[in-house]
This record gives sequence, structure tokens and C-alpha cells, in this order.
Amino acid sequence: MGSTWTMLTKRIPRTAGVLLLMLSVLAAVVLPSASLKARQDEPEGNAGAVQSLPRPKDMNAENLDQHSTDLQAKISTIWDTAQTVEARQQAISNVRPLLESLTGDAAKDALRIRLQRRVSLVEAALKAAAVTDLQTATTDYRGQVRSAADAVGRTLNALPNGALWTEYLRLSTLTAPDLTTESLKGLMERTSLSEALNADQRAFVLRPDIQELKALAESTQAALLTFESDAAARTELQLQVDHLIRGVLQNEVTPAVSTSDRARAAWRVIRARFPAAATHLRPVLNEDYFNNNLHITISEALMARLIANHKTETGKVADCILGAWVTGTQTTNVNVSVDIQPSATTARFDLKLDGNTKSDTVARKDPATVWTSGNHFFWIDKPIEFNGSRIVTSPSRFAVDTNSRTLGFRTKYDGIPLFGGLVRGMAKQQIAESKPLSEAETARRLRRDAVPKFDTEAGTRFGKLDTDLQQTLNALAAKGVAPDTISARSSNTHLAVSSRTIGAFFLGGTRQPQLPLSVSGGAIQVHESTLNSLLDALAFHGRVIPDDQLTPEIEKALSAILQRDVRLSKADQPAKTEEDPDHKATSFVFSQADPLRVRFDQGELTLLLQTGIRQEGRADVAVHTIVVPIAISVADAKIQLTPKPIRVIAAPITVANQLRKVIGRRIQPKELDATINLQPDAEKALPLTITGLQLNDGWLTTEFQ
Repeated sequence: MGSTWTMLTKRIPRTAGVLLLMLSVLAAVVLPSASLKARQDEPEGNAGAVQSLPRPKDMNAENLDQHSTDLQAKISTIWDTAQTVEARQQAISNVRPLLESLTGDAAKDALRIRLQRRVSLVEAALKAAAVTDLQTATTDYRGQVRSAADAVGRTLNALPNGALWTEYLRLSTLTAPDLTTESLKGLMERTSLSEALNADQRAFVLRPDIQELKALAESTQAALLTFESDAAARTELQLQVDHLIRGVLQNEVTPAVSTSDRARAAWRVIRARFPAAATHLRPVLNEDYFNNNLHITISEALMARLIANHKTETGKVADCILGAWVTGTQTTNVNVSVDIQPSATTARFDLKLDGNTKSDTVARKDPATVWTSGNHFFWIDKPIEFNGSRIVTSPSRFAVDTNSRTLGFRTKYDGIPLFGGLVRGMAKQQIAESKPLSEAETARRLRRDAVPKFDTEAGTRFGKLDTDLQQTLNALAAKGVAPDTISARSSNTHLAVSSRTIGAFFLGGTRQPQLPLSVSGGAIQVHESTLNSLLDALAFHGRVIPDDQLTPEIEKALSAILQRDVRLSKADQPAKTEEDPDHKATSFVFSQADPLRVRFDQGELTLLLQTGIRQEGRADVAVHTIVVPIAISVADAKIQLTPKPIRVIAAPITVANQLRKVIGRRIQPKELDATINLQPDAEKALPLTITGLQLNDGWLTTEFQ
């Protein structure tokens, strides 16, 4: 069977790398021309006042009145902190039936989901602030800080100049038996992000182990808080609940580290110091704000198409079998497919090989010659499991059905009277008696030839996939953007993988958008928080990057983060002319905080750029927030990117015009091919076509066949 087995697993898809593939597709859509969009809502009212919650524009009177004046009145009561708790709780009860009836189109569905999420958050906050139990948690946070500080110290001391960082953090004060709140406060100050940090310091502070240590210090300091009275404790609880809600809501409007970090820090305080209050908040936060922010679903039909392969091989037979010299020809047909298996804890499937060998042979063993036709069927099932972070292969199962038919035989004594007939009778009986042994030997040889080679090829392929996955996860971890959790599962017909990436100060996704399972394709659902954490890892903070180097810088950073060679097509650039002053050499001066952010909503992708510009012969333009919108749709196997007017927040008209011109000349209507070839270097293409794109409520849903 020879080379038949060598090709069996060449078309096994990089299942563990689907996430990276789709992120690369997303990057190809978004980053080359810096053109993204979702809606930008500014909060209303005084965002700094405890008495007022930031209210997104989709919840103001003008927008809600379009749907129901009754709905608007009740939402206003819920949002009004001047109302009594009882009045707000009653309004919550009254508004839920109104929200359930808010259906009819995609816009109403998205608004209903957002309002339900926010109403649940306010309801949980009211219950949390009213708990009677104000006792602190019993967790040994001091012990956890000591252990974490000791581990960080060992890691740093193994690095060149690591002792300097150890001294900078003053880890010895954290491992001491008399750990004090002053030591905790000092660590938090030294590990906080600020504009005073240079690039190396920022990279150090953002190390996952450093941020985890800081988070533990925050929790420990909170757990050690004491108050003169229950009234003072309740005031602190109310303040932290306010910080939590405010941070969460403001992050929905403008995703920023400052807002998400405020929410995460407040949540750590509440969990550590007011665990009874945390029990009311936890279900809502975990479901609607700290949830998975990446979901991948693949149907068995799609996997079968990606994996399916057929091979026919014809060859000569020349072998010694059971003492007989056997010669002839054989043809082997093999098909490789996949069969997804149900599992609640892992994504499981069997890599299946169905084979059929047909042979015409002549066996010679003195004194007889036998002509035989064989038609043998064999099957190999190799179980594969993916638990979200590791790919594990199990030993193959083998089954065979051998079918041999004797076409005829002769002996060298044929034609000799009496003796020839006796020999033929003995030979016929011997052939019949040896058939079970012959079939067993055929089965043994089929197993010997098939299983080891199939195991080797599959093991090599999936072993490489597992190695690549570990390298990618390690690279993401080094940048502080590795998934915090990964889960996988499978039904009879689909594989699904979900992950959450929030690090120490990001928020996660909301509830997974409902999407009918495709019987023949798949889908990837990416929450904006996933991409924002990746954009943050590009480390553009405070950097000055020439215009013509921006795309190469993004390519370089993404290649390092994803451990893949990422190439992004550049947007078409108008030719420079001496007469056009807007084509002077330009550099982007990125903000120290949140230089790049993305929003997904209402069928649009929005890039929020926090940047200034530096142009030859002109005065520098200070950092401003630039909102770059693009509508995205799929039609006729093409992805259409349609730019909309660029906005510059809070800038003089002349500055805004200059920024719009600089950014706008990079943004042109664009049409991308919706079909991706997963085997660009192979003789036979393996196409994957994006059939649908939906952008709503922070999610980008991509369907593909």
C-alpha cells in the first residue's frame, strides 16, 4: 500500500488554529486601512458624580420614545438614583415584560438585549448595596500574596538584571510575616500604568505575573479594611458598587483600560471585603460582562469537507504467504473522513479511514497453483480530543472484513489417471481448510501495513498542531493576552470552542449571540474585547510611527503575538504630488493610553484612534480621539467595506479637518474576496467562503462554508 498512507492526513485542518485563522481574517479586514466601525456613544450627565449613572445614548428619552413612552418612563426611574430603592425595584419588575415585547427586527433585538443586561446589572447592584451581612471574606489573601510574590521573585532572579526589578518591586516586604497595608499600597503604586512609564517599564508592569500580583494585593488590602461602624462600611460598599457599575457602563460606551480597570478593581474589593454583596453581583457579571469573548463552531459536514480525501493506488504483489509464493496485482482505495462524537467536556471526533483492497493473485506451492480474487474492506478509527488547550490522540481502532474467492487451481499431476484426481481432491480440501488461516493472515498484513503508518502520519500532524498551539498560547501569555479560560465540547454534529481573554484589567464578553447552527458550515463570534486586548498588545502606546511604517509595524507585532507570518494588504494610496500639501511626510503620535480601540455595532465596525500627527513643515497636532466608521457586508462572494464620515471628538474645526484628511486618504471603499484558500501551497485548493457578517452589540459574527 506504500505511499497511500503518506497522504492520508495531509488535509487534516488546523483545528487548533481556527481561532488564529479567523483573527487573521479579521485583521485583514480591519487593520490594513485602519478602517473599522461601530457606533460611538458619549455618556450623558456628569460621569464623575456618584449621584448619576452614565446613561448611553440608546437609553435616552429620544431613542426609547421611538419604541414606547411607557418603556422610557420606567427606564428613567430605574436609572434615577434620586428615586427610592423600592421605586426603582418596582420599575424593574414593570419594565421586564415591556423588554420581552421589544422584538421585530435586528435593531430592536439588539436594544432589548442591551437593556435587559443593564437592567439586570442595576437590579443586582441594588440588592448588593442592601445586604445585611457586611463581614469580610475568610480567604487567606495574605498567604496568597506571599506565595505569589515568592514565585515572581524566583522568576525575576533567574533573568538578567532581574534583581533590579525585584528591588524595584520591593518583594521582600511582601514575603515578610508582618505583611502591611503600606507594603501592599506601595506595590500597587509601582505596578500601576501611568504616562511616566517608558516602553520597558510599561512592558514589565504588564507582565501577567506582575498584574496578577497587583490584583492579589488589591484584594488583600480590601480584605484588611476595617470600619468604625456598619454605616461607614455600607458607605464604602455603596462607593465600590458605584465604581463597578460606572466602569462597566462607561466601558460599553468607550472601551478603555481606565474604565475596565475601575470595574475590575471595584469587583476585587467587593469580593474580598463584602462577599455577601458579591453573591448578588456575580451571576450578572459572569453572564453579561465577564463571559467568554470568542466562540467557534464547526459542523461535521464542514470538517468532513476540509478533511475528506480519496486515494487510489495500484501495485504489484510479490510475497511469501503461508509458505506459498504469491504474485499478482492489487488496487487499494482509501477515503479519509471525520465523525464528531458527543462530549460535554472536550471536543471529540474520530479521524476515520475506510479502505478497500481488490487483488488478483496466483499462489504457487508445490504441487498446486491457485488463482484467487480478493475484495477486502478495512476501517481505522483514530480518536482525537481537544480540551481547549491540548490536542490528544488515542490509539487507533482497526476492523477488517476479508473476502477471498478461489477462481481456480491446478496441480502438476493434473491429467494423470487416478493419482491426478486424488491429488486434486487433496489440494481442494487443503485450500478449503487453509482459507481461515489465509484470511487471518490477510487481515494481519492489512493491519500491519495500515495502522502504524496511519498512526504515524496522524500523530505527526496533530502533534505539530499541538506544538504550534502551545507556542501561540505561550506567545500570547508573554504579551498578557492569553485566554484565561478555554473550553471545548461537541455534539453528534458540531464541535464548539469558547475562550475568554480579559487579563488583569479588561472586561470580557456578553452573552453569546444566538445563531442557528449551520448544518454544513461554521461560525466564529468575536467580541470587541478580544480584539481590543490584542490591539493593546501591539504596544503602540506613546509611540511615534511614520505613516508608511504603520502597516509593517502591525504585521510585525501580530506575527510575534500570533506566532504566524501575518501579511496585511495595504490600502491603495493616492500618488503623492508636489502640489498637495496633505501628502507631506506624516507620522502618527499615539496616545499613552488606549491608542487603538474597536467597536462592533449596527452592521458597522468603528476604529477609535487616540493619536496626534506630525507632518513635515507643519505644527504638531495634539492627540485627539478619531472615530473611523466603516459599514461591512457580504454580497456576491465579496466583502464590501464602505467608509462613512470620519469624526474627530472635541477638536477645533481646522484641527479636525487636518486629521480627517490625513486619516481619510488611507480609507477608501474596498472589496475583499470572501473566499480563503486554506491550502495556498498545495496543488488542490481548499476554499473556505465567508457567507455572512453580522456586527451588533459588541459582537462580530462571521459565518462560513
